Amino acid sequence: MPTVRPLLRSDRPVSEGGGVTSRHGLSFGAHYDPERTSFGALVAHNDDELAPGVAYGAHEHRDVEIVAWVVDGTMVHTGPDGEETRVPAGTLQHLVAGTGWHHDERATADAGVHLVQIWVTPGMDDPPPGPPALTHHRPDLDAGPFVLAVRRPGVTVTVARLGAGETWAPADGAFRHLHVARGALADPAAGPGDALEVTGAGPVALHAGPEGAELIVVTTG
Repeated sequence: MPTVRPLLRSDRPVSEGGGVTSRHGLSFGAHYDPERTSFGALVAHNDDELAPGVAYGAHEHRDVEIVAWVVDGTMVHTGPDGEETRVPAGTLQHLVAGTGWHHDERATADAGVHLVQIWVTPGMDDPPPGPPALTHHRPDLDAGPFVLAVRRPGVTVTVARLGAGETWAPADGAFRHLHVARGALADPAAGPGDALEVTGAGPVALHAGPEGAELIVVTTG
């Protein structure tokens, strides 16, 4: 029987500075909690808001997968070759850092951007990191949930849009992390920016509130 633990947006540690506000669902940066270093394959869950024109600053990742869902605004991604890609709301960006990826991300000059970032590390028995890769997906959520299988075996990221009062059950798994990007769930109760951690296999029914809900689900099989 699965257990469901609510994680309120208001209870998350917050990093602020330079026009970036980041709410952390797990240990990150200066906010270290030895009991919150991972959840299944998930090692970071950041709900980020960048002010207009603000960038994270050029940085590098290695041997990690980062999936970013753009909730509002447009993110501009600058790759290692200097090429810029505009990533508007409703886009899922999937970065396989592999042996190394140097990049930056920023908000456009005229508007801020709101995105949710999910970091997944390889398993102990997974092959060594290969070449990096970057892909973008713009799913039609009105046609049904979109499921992305990441490089790590047995891990998926699902984006789903529920209508008012709709009931939906995410795929089964040992660990399921659900983030409410928009709207709200009525049962289990979760508002915008809140999350649910589901531990243990078994069905979990999610009931959307009167405004519907947009959900991001990370499943570790």
